[in-house]
Amino acid sequence: MKKSRIVLLLLMLVSIMSCNEAKSQITNLSLDKFVSTYESTENAQLLDVRTPGEWANGKLEKSNLINLNDTKFEQNLEKLDKSKPIFVYCAVGGRSAKAAKILSKQGFEVFNLTNAGYNQLKEKGL
Repeated sequence: MKKSRIVLLLLMLVSIMSCNEAKSQITNLSLDKFVSTYESTENAQLLDVRTPGEWANGKLEKSNLINLNDTKFEQNLEKLDKSKPIFVYCAVGGRSAKAAKILSKQGFEVFNLTNAGYNQLKEKGL
């Protein structure tokens, strides 16, 4: 009897863990795919995770700034709508990858720009 209860508990834990992982989703995209997917996604949110200084030197018109290095980064994410996909970028891809993991754990559908950043997005006219 005890063995069957333990097995049942283990199965329940595995099931719960797999459900949580299914919710979190990160899609890493190259520059061209990021731009085309963003432009074709209804209600997409564009998130810049660079610093305010970088933002002051240039920003994308439709983007929101939430600085990854801010100690209140996770708290500031509450300003975003979890029901809408989020497209995240930084200067070259390192910070956005870290932010994407955090966003995903919080239940966002995340599209992360890899191997590129703000300057390349600006050149693409985004």
